[in-house]
This record gives sequence, structure tokens and C-alpha cells, in this order.
Amino acid sequence: MRDVRSDFPILTVPENGKRLVYLDSAATAQRPVQVMDAVRAYAFHDNANPNRGVYDLDNRATLAHEHARDRVAGFLGASSDEIVFTQNATEGLNLVAYSWAIPFCKPGDRIVVAISEHHSNLVPWQRVAQVTGCTLSYLYPGPDGIYTHDALEQAILPDTKLVAIAHVSNVLGTMAPVSDVIRLAHSVGARVVLDIAQSVPHTPVNLHAMDVDFASFSGHKMYAPMGIGAVYIREELMDEMVPFLSGGDMIQSVHTSGTTYARGPRKFEAGTRNVHGEVGLEAAISYIEGIG
Repeated sequence: MRDVRSDFPILTVPENGKRLVYLDSAATAQRPVQVMDAVRAYAFHDNANPNRGVYDLDNRATLAHEHARDRVAGFLGASSDEIVFTQNATEGLNLVAYSWAIPFCKPGDRIVVAISEHHSNLVPWQRVAQVTGCTLSYLYPGPDGIYTHDALEQAILPDTKLVAIAHVSNVLGTMAPVSDVIRLAHSVGARVVLDIAQSVPHTPVNLHAMDVDFASFSGHKMYAPMGIGAVYIREELMDEMVPFLSGGDMIQSVHTSGTTYARGPRKFEAGTRNVHGEVGLEAAISYIEGIG
């Protein structure tokens, strides 16, 4: 533990005349020197706008951007073509809400949300219900904070279109029975969106093994810089989804009569990417794997 503590410069600076003890990692983690060194090295040696040029520096920036995507995919047990970089878990959940839920939900459909969710995995579904006319239902835990099998069966009904739940609750600290949620949801044809922001820093996550449809997380809760995160979208769902934001890098071609969108993750990555953050996220993954 002493060696790990020395990796975090902020913990060596006195706070109110005493050694800093930081207990708010559920809100944001501190950054180890290994992560900030990686960000610094990219900024000083490889910084350019990825996918915008054919010169060496831009090629290196593009490689850094895509290598980080590959690293995130491997860490999460997913394919690189299923990883979309975002600002944070909140943006990822909103992307699913606006690009999948609003186009596909309709009156008569049901969205089921765990009542213990962070606002980022609750408010977007309220807005989807307001826009589409679908029904929003809540899943309630037992007295011990655990969602029982009976509660899941009572909540996930044949008209359910989507179930949204956190893998680990930032409110209760409990782990959701994800395998039961996904199995029951899929049995009625529903999709599952998982908030994995609190689980990926602490426990192995294999999204393909889970058979989940969508999953979102923030880098800043796992030692990466703020302003970087990713959302996993099952590959076969990506093509049927509409873009979330429009602009540079999410297009294949533009004409006066219309636009053809890029395929895969780039369809959802409008504008200049935060490659500094992506490089930092990759370094954070290496740090987590290094300490176990």
C-alpha cells in the first residue's frame, strides 16, 4: 500500500497541516503519476488531430486514438468496433437514450429502471418516456439493498423494451444480479443498458460473457483524466442506431442533398476527439492491471 500511495503525488501534499486521506473515489479517483506521464508524453511528442491528415504526426495521433480503443475493448471483453469514446458515463447513457431508445420506444412499451440509480442512469429514461409516450417503471430492492429474483420477475414484464441498472450502485455499494437481469430482459425481447462506472475500477468485467447490450463508464473513476469515458454498443445494434451528435469525423460523405454517415464507432464520435484523455485511459487500464 505504501508503494501504491507513492504513485499519487496529490497524497504527498499536506492538507490542513496533515497527510491527505482521500475517501471520495466513488465520485472521482486521483491520478497516478504513470497516467499523467502518458498524457504528457502524448502532448509533447504525438499531438495532432486524428483522422484529419496524412503526415507522420497525424498518423501517430490516429494510431494512439485507435490503440486506446483496442485497449478499452480488451479490458472489457468486447470488440473494438463496439467501443465509442465519450466524455463520461453520463454522455454514454444519453447516447443510448437518444440514438436507440427514442427511435425504438413507443406507447405501450416499458422502460424499467432501478430506483437506486445515479441520476445519469435515471433522468435520460424519464426524458425518453416523455418524448415517446412509453411507460417508466421502477425496480425496488429489498431491505438489504439487494434486488431479488421475485422483484425482477415482477418488474420485467412482456412489454418491457429496456432495462437500465448499475452493475455496482454508487448509492448502496451493492452489486446487481446482472446475469438474472439480462436473462429475464432478453427472454421478453428487451435490451439492457448497464452503468459500469463503479465496477470497472474494482472487478473484472467481460461484456460479451455478460451478454449485455449497452454499457457505459467514466475514465475519471478509474484513475484516468476527467473528460474521457466510453460506451459499449453491441455490434449488431450499432448499425440500426441514429447518430447522437453531427459534425466532423462522424461522416463518410457530405453533399448538398444529404450526408452519408460513417459506420461503426465513428458514427457516434463527432468532432475532434480527446486523445489526451484516451491515452490517459489506456495508461489507467495498464495501472489497474498492474496492481491487480
